[in-house]
Amino acid sequence: MPDRAGQHSEAAAPPYRFRRQGRSLALALALMAWLLGLTALAVLVQASPWLVALLGLPTLPGLYELAKNPQSGLDLTEDQISWFTGSSRGAVPLERIARLRLDTRLDFSVRVTLVLTTGEKLRLPHPATPPIEGLTAACDLRKIPHERYHFSLF
Repeated sequence: MPDRAGQHSEAAAPPYRFRRQGRSLALALALMAWLLGLTALAVLVQASPWLVALLGLPTLPGLYELAKNPQSGLDLTEDQISWFTGSSRGAVPLERIARLRLDTRLDFSVRVTLVLTTGEKLRLPHPATPPIEGLTAACDLRKIPHERYHFSLF
C-alpha cells in the first residue's frame, strides 16, 4: 500500500480505534459528592433554597450525560481520520493533513487540532480525543507529523 510519500510500504498499519461513553463511575461519584454536599448545605446549614438551586445548576450537564450516555470516538485508518460525538461526525483524508497539533491546556487536558494542507484548522471535539500516547503512536505508524505544545492558553 502506498505511504504518504507515494512509496509502497511492506506492512499496512493496523487501524487505530478509540471509543468513549458519557456514563462513567468517576462522573457518577463526582455528581453524588456534589449533591451530597448540597444536601448537607441545605439541611445542616439551612442555606436558602435559591442558593442550593443555583449551586445545583452545574450538575445538569453531568446528569444529562449519565441519563443519555452519549458515545464518542475516533478512527484512524490507512486513508482517513474520522471522529464522532453525539450526533456530529467528521472525517478528513490523511493526504489533506499537514500535521497534528497537540496543545496541553492549563487544566492538563489536550486539544487536538488537524492542520490541513490548505492551512485550515479543524479542532477535534474533546469527547472524541483519545489518550495522546496512543494517538501519536498511530500517527507515527502512518508518518503523520505531529507537534506538541504545553500550556497554551488559546
